[in-house]
Amino acid sequence: MRLATETTEEFYKAVDRETVEDLLENKQNGTFIIRPSRNFDLGTLSIVQDNKIFHLNIRRRQDGLVALGNAKDNEKCFPDLDALINYYISNYLVLCSNGEKSLTLLLPYREKKYNIVK
Repeated sequence: MRLATETTEEFYKAVDRETVEDLLENKQNGTFIIRPSRNFDLGTLSIVQDNKIFHLNIRRRQDGLVALGNAKDNEKCFPDLDALINYYISNYLVLCSNGEKSLTLLLPYREKKYNIVK
């Protein structure tokens, strides 16, 4: 699946970690927001899985490719952030917590919009 009309700009929110955790609380597994990071120029991918919120740094490698988290041997890397997001929308992302692994697909965060009827 490819996001034909959306780019990572639409998933980006200029909010801090605490605010993103409030926004993602009680959301479906895989719901994510990209937010600014103090340490990584491309930001942080904040994602919900099993009522936990994971914060994965998005980094540009020395070769110019984009990857998640800490550097790893044989890590999955992408030409840009759009390619990374589109890949994990249709391919499982492995998340680890306390030695346990879980898999999720990325699901863009959507704010509810209400129409006021008078």
